[in-house]
Amino acid sequence: MPSTNYAYVNGKFVPDHKAVVSIGDRGFLYGDGCFETMRVYNGRTFRWTEHLARLFDGLNALGIEAALSPAELRAACQALLRFNEVRTGVARIYQSRDSIVITAQTREFPARELHAIVSTIRLDGRLSRFKTANRLPYILAQREAERAEVNDAVLLNAAGNVVEFTASNLFMVKNGTLLTPPLADGPLPGITREVVLVLAAAAKLPVRELSLGPELLPTATEVFATNSLIEIAPVLTWGRPGKFTRRLQILYRQFVLDELRQ
Repeated sequence: MPSTNYAYVNGKFVPDHKAVVSIGDRGFLYGDGCFETMRVYNGRTFRWTEHLARLFDGLNALGIEAALSPAELRAACQALLRFNEVRTGVARIYQSRDSIVITAQTREFPARELHAIVSTIRLDGRLSRFKTANRLPYILAQREAERAEVNDAVLLNAAGNVVEFTASNLFMVKNGTLLTPPLADGPLPGITREVVLVLAAAAKLPVRELSLGPELLPTATEVFATNSLIEIAPVLTWGRPGKFTRRLQILYRQFVLDELRQ
C-alpha cells in the first residue's frame, strides 16, 4: 500500500510516493544543497528558530537563494505535521540549488548506545561546518564502521584532531571535565551540542571546548554523541555512562519539555 503521508515539493503538497525532483536537479546530481533534520515532540519541532538559522547560514555559504521565507517554511512544516498526524517523529527541510522538499514522518526513538572506530576519512572544515547535502565523507566513514562491525565512526580534520561522529557531535569526559572540539576544528555547530554546553555550565559541570587528538579517546571516562534525533547517546567503545552523561540526559529532556511548553 502506498504511504498516505504528504510531502511539500516546490510549492505543492503531494503524496510522498509521488514526490519527485528533476533528474537535472543539482542536488540530485552533485549534492549541491543544504538540509535540516528536526525532532518533533508532541506535534512540535524543537528549536525551530536555531535549525532555520543554520539552514540559512548553509545556503548563504553555498550561494543558494532561499526558496521560502522563514514564515513560509514554518507554515509548510506545520501543515505537514497536521496532514501526516505526526506527534513524535522527524521533520526535514532539504533545499538544493533548484528545488525544495519538506517532509514530516512519525518515528519512534528508542534509547541508543553506540560503538565506534576512528575513521581514516578526513573532513574539510570549510564544508563540515554546514549541513550540506553532499555527505560522501560521512557515508564512507559509516561504511568503515560497518566493516568493523560497529555503528559509528569518529572523523578527524586535516590536522588530525577529532571533529565529530558521522551524524552527531562528540563529547568526552577526562579528569572530571567535559570536553568537546571547538567549532574552529570543523564540527557542525550542533543544536543539541549548544544546549548541552549551556546545560553543563548552568549545572556547574566543568566544561571546555578543546582540540582533541584521537589518542585521548581511550583515556576518557565517558564519551557521548549528541544530535537532535538521538539527543545524548553514550559511546561504549571508550568509557562508560557516568554522572556527566546521565545528568545531562535528564537535564536535556527536561529542557526540551520546558521549552516546548512556552
